[in-house]
Amino acid sequence: MARSKPSKLANLPLEKRADERTAVNLAGRCRAGDRDEQEVLVTEIGAAGCRMLGLSAGVTKSDRLELWLGDSGPFAAKLKWAKRGLFGIEFERPLDAALVQSLASADAPPNVVPMRRGWTD
Repeated sequence: MARSKPSKLANLPLEKRADERTAVNLAGRCRAGDRDEQEVLVTEIGAAGCRMLGLSAGVTKSDRLELWLGDSGPFAAKLKWAKRGLFGIEFERPLDAALVQSLASADAPPNVVPMRRGWTD
C-alpha cells in the first residue's frame, strides 16, 4: 500500500519550539533597528520568544529588535518569521521563568466591546 504524502498546507511547525508558550493579551512596545518605537500586542509568550501583532512592515531578519513587555524591558530580540501581520520573535537571551509567569498572569483585559443585536426604538 502506498504511503500518502503530508499536506503542504499543514499548520505544523517545521521545527519544534525550545519552550512552551502561554497565550496572553499583553501590551508592549518594539523598536526595530534605529526606527521609532511602535506599540504591539503580544499574543503568546515563552522564555525563548513570543508572538506579536502590530509591528509595521519592512522589518527584516537582520534588524535588531528591542522589545518592552508590559513594564519590563528592553529585551534584545530578533525576527524569526512574519506571516499575515503576525510576527515570531526570538529573544537573544531567554527570559527568566519568574518573569514569564508574571507576564502571563498580568494578562490585560481584551479591548473588544460587546455588541448587542436587536431592535432599537
